Amino acid sequence: MRLAYRLLTTLLTPLALLRLQRGPGERGRWRERLGRFARLDFEPVWIHAASVGEINAAQGLIAALLERGEQVLVSTMTTTGAARCRDLFGTRVSHRYLALDNPFSTRAWLKKCRPRLGIIVETEIWPELYHRCHRAGVPLVLVSARVSPSAMRRYRRFPRLFGPALETVALAACQSRDDAQRLARLGLPGDRVIVTGNLKFDLDLPEDLAARVSGLSKRWGQRPVWVAGSSRPGEEEILIEAHRQILETQPRALLVLAPRHPQRAAELARVLDRKAVSWCRFDENPDPDTAIVLVDRLGVLMTCYGAADAAFVGGSLVALGGHNLIEPAMQGKPVLTGPHLDQQADAAAALSEGDGLVIVHSAEALAEVLIEWLSEPERAGRIGAAAKTAVAGGRGALDATLAALRPWMGD
Repeated sequence: MRLAYRLLTTLLTPLALLRLQRGPGERGRWRERLGRFARLDFEPVWIHAASVGEINAAQGLIAALLERGEQVLVSTMTTTGAARCRDLFGTRVSHRYLALDNPFSTRAWLKKCRPRLGIIVETEIWPELYHRCHRAGVPLVLVSARVSPSAMRRYRRFPRLFGPALETVALAACQSRDDAQRLARLGLPGDRVIVTGNLKFDLDLPEDLAARVSGLSKRWGQRPVWVAGSSRPGEEEILIEAHRQILETQPRALLVLAPRHPQRAAELARVLDRKAVSWCRFDENPDPDTAIVLVDRLGVLMTCYGAADAAFVGGSLVALGGHNLIEPAMQGKPVLTGPHLDQQADAAAALSEGDGLVIVHSAEALAEVLIEWLSEPERAGRIGAAAKTAVAGGRGALDATLAALRPWMGD
């Protein structure tokens, strides 16, 4: 099976390179996916965080490693992940795009990067990379590891490919007992699986967040505001329809629409124009008749949540598993989400048990809850407070993860 995989990934490399060259990103950096860049002159602790969500989850861990004097290399798969890494850490960390998972790219990438430890945030199983790390003597540790039921089904279709890859992992520090059991069933030896919790619960709010929230609130005026964060295709029509219904009883209400990928803002602008909706971009001040603010940039969603009265988190009305429920909850905002929560199961469970989360299935249900919350701020405040308490109760994963990494950190 591995031989067939290696042959297939090699044959598909030209197609992958064509897509990379035509896609967004800094000119020429697609070469990093082949391991074509200057050799690092140090042996870093390497952290792989695929995209924005994983970078956000890993920020506390990265900061802790930097504080103890480690030289850190971060790899991502996406340009948005790279941008978020740059926003958070600037030049304090090195960044490279991860190699394509074929034999020659992974070999070249590891020779150039020279990691002494590899840390994979959440779970991405790249069979060739895992085997190359094992051969090169680079221990791999999965942190905040999770395997959703849908991912489990995909991995189990190819047990002879993913099982041997997982056998090379030194340790998996999992978000939950369910995640630990799934990884063990996929082939990771049980004595290398522990539960440390979800790193996203341990995020600290930026020191300047309160000032940014205050400034944004002033720009938006004294209006009822709800944020739809990390929306995905197939959801925006539902969100816009929900807001239309809200405006019938709350005519001053403002929807802040933040797509998961800001490059989709132009597409959404055309949708809003077609629907004759009054809207403005994030950097513009809304007029009194502006119904929607369209977020067309990265790095402001946390501030938007802070300035809102309620939050909906996307990727959940469509079957994509959901996005980060913790960011609005930790700021004391009442949170709504759709029913598709495979990727956020532990966060959703904690918030639901604490009465800080409401799950909706339609525009009508979304509008009904928001009308209630925007009309009764005290009730919304109680639900938001419950959400914040639930997040505080889930903290501790960062300390547990750092303790689990100690055997490979030279302490």
